[in-house]
Amino acid sequence: MRQLLDQWSHPKFASIEEFSELLEATGLTDGPVTTADWSKETLPSWPDSIWQGVARPAGLVKFGIPGLIKSLREVPTILLMWLAFGVGLCRFGMFRAVRKEVKGFGDIGSKL
Repeated sequence: MRQLLDQWSHPKFASIEEFSELLEATGLTDGPVTTADWSKETLPSWPDSIWQGVARPAGLVKFGIPGLIKSLREVPTILLMWLAFGVGLCRFGMFRAVRKEVKGFGDIGSKL
C-alpha cells in the first residue's frame, strides 16, 4: 500500500466505510450515504484495461515519447494496484447519496 500511495502521490486512501462517513459529515447529503463493494465484479476488468493500452496505442502515439515514458512508468503501479485489489488491500466502492438542498444558492446548481 505504501508503494501505491507513493507512486500516485496520495497521502492516504480511505476505506469505503470511512469515505461514506466523510461524505455524510459534509452536511451536504440528505439522509444516509449508501455504499456497495464492487471489488469482486471489477477485478476481472484489470487485465483487459492494461491490454487495451497495448492494443490501442492511439493515446500513446498522440502524446509521443513523453506519453510513452509515462505509460511505461505506470505499468508496475497498475499491476501492483491489481494485486492489491486481488488480495483485499484495496476495494472498489460505489456510493449513492441525495444532495441536500442548499438555501440561498437559488438555481445555481442546475445551471452548472
